[in-house]
Amino acid sequence: MTPSEEQDFTEFVRAHGDRLLRFARLLVPDAAEAEDVLQTALLRLTKHWSRQLESPEAYVRAALVNLAKDRGRRSHLVPVPTEAADRSTAGSDHAEAIAARAHLDQILAALPPRQRVTVVLRVIDGLSEAETAAVMRCSPGTVKSNLARGLDKVRAALEPTLTSAEETAR
Repeated sequence: MTPSEEQDFTEFVRAHGDRLLRFARLLVPDAAEAEDVLQTALLRLTKHWSRQLESPEAYVRAALVNLAKDRGRRSHLVPVPTEAADRSTAGSDHAEAIAARAHLDQILAALPPRQRVTVVLRVIDGLSEAETAAVMRCSPGTVKSNLARGLDKVRAALEPTLTSAEETAR
């Protein structure tokens, strides 16, 4: 990699790194592992940086999806640590946001890998069916069925929370 390519790559990471890390955190609920997955995806990008990719961000996102799927295939081999929300932070709004994020992480972690990736790409990241299918390398029909099944599981996981919130409001 030439010095100018290295500078361009550094600027790319500065400009897109936070967004890519948020995306990785949605795919891989463990924060440390999400950072590792992003690091691996960026390392893969460096191997192709000199080719002047049309969309390096899309390349990294596709690599993140593939790495998350690989992790899902091996999840039965390695125990996945759970992250406890930091309850010592002052301010109820911040504490509620942390609790909501932890709850979302638990719900997403319970989904099978392909459904989790589909829900993250379609609902959270806002990609179209065609874009999601291209990233996942599958048909739009597969995206639709994975999304429907994944959202059914998310709704089922949220139902007890919604019911208890309604009872509290009474």
